[in-house]
Amino acid sequence: MSQYWGKKVMVVNTASFCGYTPQFTDLDSLYAQYHQYNFEIIGFPCNDFGSQDPHDDSTINQFCTGVYGVTFQMMSKIATISADTAPVYKWLQRQDLNGVSDAHVAWNFNKFLIDEAGHWVAHYLSPVSPLDTAITNWIMSPSVVASVHSISSDADNLIQLTTINSDNSSISFIINNQNAQKINIRIYSSDGKFVNTIYSGNSIANQQINFNVSQLSSGMYFIKASTNKSEQTIKYALVK
Repeated sequence: MSQYWGKKVMVVNTASFCGYTPQFTDLDSLYAQYHQYNFEIIGFPCNDFGSQDPHDDSTINQFCTGVYGVTFQMMSKIATISADTAPVYKWLQRQDLNGVSDAHVAWNFNKFLIDEAGHWVAHYLSPVSPLDTAITNWIMSPSVVASVHSISSDADNLIQLTTINSDNSSISFIINNQNAQKINIRIYSSDGKFVNTIYSGNSIANQQINFNVSQLSSGMYFIKASTNKSEQTIKYALVK
């Protein structure tokens, strides 16, 4: 799920013929309202509880879009509690894998929350509404990212995003320039428009660069680091 780095994610196991199936409406409302704040919902149909989703993926997708107008990502049907449990659901349910908590899927429409850095955050049982304030408050809470995230694979020029301040006022980088190549770090909007140059230089040193983001609006950005040998990009989610 590395493609979701930088976004808050809800993972939910769904079923087409369950008493909780109408939660599709609230799930899509949640998605419509908060997707702009770098929030994603991933639905995994499953037939584990009461055999309430027996059809194939195509039929399930037609049902979700045709009956409930679902616009968030629906994946292929998986197992959540059997010997064939999908790896993502093993990770969600086992503390030895996610590093935070054991949490067993009890029925359809259990909801798991994962933060921008891929950390397990919470598990909510079926009766909890997708629009519960605990969930919406979490979506709008300050962004959290991994403590160190490399954005250059160039062995001679390691660039690391190290800190995003708790108030989202600035981001910091450590630049380790070993061969005096010119390094450029630029930030772009989600639609690819240039926003600003964070750093451009070729001094040989370990140095910390701080970039003020207080003037940026909430949203998804791309930070691109480049030398004459390589270029790499990461996503950066800013929520205020």
